[in-house]
Amino acid sequence: MSISVTNSLSLRVFYNRYTAVSSGAARNGEPTGKLSMADASALRNAIRKLQDYKFEDASKDHIQEKIKAFTDIMNNTITTATKYGANDSSVRNAASKLKKLNNEYASQLEKIGITVQKDGTMSLYENASSTYSAEKYAKFFDKDSEYLNSVYDAAKRITRRVDVRI
Repeated sequence: MSISVTNSLSLRVFYNRYTAVSSGAARNGEPTGKLSMADASALRNAIRKLQDYKFEDASKDHIQEKIKAFTDIMNNTITTATKYGANDSSVRNAASKLKKLNNEYASQLEKIGITVQKDGTMSLYENASSTYSAEKYAKFFDKDSEYLNSVYDAAKRITRRVDVRI
């Protein structure tokens, strides 16, 4: 599977100290452990920042950028954790949990313009933020979201188990 990563401000903010490996060619040649740590950390950051984000006050373009960054980070996390998980059952189980959660919540994700593929990865409708209301995003990314809190926990398990040198 090829991953397309948007080089957006949101993506760089979510990757925080791992900005250097947030997209494109910079990811090539990096150890899988470092990428897994960066991706899972970015996923955790994205969840917390989106839960605090004021969707109602944002432009459609900003919402689209943030949701695109979230889907890209989720896809990166699944890909790198699956690869790293070949040698670590805890990381493999966390990657499987992310895929399972995405598939379990596929119908809810579709209601905000995110399609879940059979392999658990996501794609975002090109004009999702124009099609769906800011209120739907605010409701989905609520602090009490069972889906997001479970995704956060799986990403946390990855960051606790990964050796960035590998």
